[in-house]
Amino acid sequence: MKTNQASNTALIVAAGVQMLARDPDYRAMVPDSMAAHGQRLLRASHPRLSSLVTRHWFRTLAYAAEKITLPGILLHYVLRKKVIRDYVAQSIAAGTRQIVLIGAGYDTLCMELAEQQAGLKLIEIDHPATQAVKRAAAGTSHANRIHCIAAELGKQSLAEVLGSCKDFDANLKTVFIAEGLLMYLTVSDIATLLKQMKMAAHDASLIFTWMEIQANGQPNFRPASKLIDFFLKKKAEPFLSGMAQDQVAIFLQQHGFNLKDLKESIAAAQQASQSKPIAGEYICLAHS
Repeated sequence: MKTNQASNTALIVAAGVQMLARDPDYRAMVPDSMAAHGQRLLRASHPRLSSLVTRHWFRTLAYAAEKITLPGILLHYVLRKKVIRDYVAQSIAAGTRQIVLIGAGYDTLCMELAEQQAGLKLIEIDHPATQAVKRAAAGTSHANRIHCIAAELGKQSLAEVLGSCKDFDANLKTVFIAEGLLMYLTVSDIATLLKQMKMAAHDASLIFTWMEIQANGQPNFRPASKLIDFFLKKKAEPFLSGMAQDQVAIFLQQHGFNLKDLKESIAAAQQASQSKPIAGEYICLAHS
């Protein structure tokens, strides 16, 4: 990712969620709060794209492009978020009082929680360019509830970032969330990040997504798209790591976490869905 612009992937995910929020077959999967906040973020980051996703002809073309590249990816994005929100709700019911969203992109989870959970500490960490847009779009009503940290974790450690954040409380039961992030890190960097999470909070849980290794030995969706792989490489956002499902629990244990649950996004699909989400990425919940 270039240092002077927001993540292309974050923009694509935000646009995809907005498309399905307008689709009669799928809009029930996108909560009203998620759709409203997402629309405001997309408008602030890319006004033209925000306008285009409201046009039926554009959505028709986008669905056609999806079908020949990564069929089911848009539905996967929405269902992935649904599973994550279910895990967050379980964690809050179990006593979590602090959420740290790492690589937040244009995700609206903290905005939604700011409206729903008055006693929850909300912290977002992301690339400075993405955070600048998000702060502008969030408005003052959420600025008082969400502490946004503009940081590049590739250049700063999580310990340094949280250590300089006066709102972070290491004594609170904390959930770290890394959605659509770990595949852009090496396995070594992921191990370091897990260690820092465990050290940062006395009682830490982790909600994250992970890519599966495919037949060619590379982390990717199933089926993969050479065109999308080329695009991500060109935009300096290639997938760098992945792991077979049966190896995730072992890897987590080696770094101080126990895997509690693992799902593919199809687990959250409604029976009436007319299509299936793309496979290859799964959503996990772990506790220290």
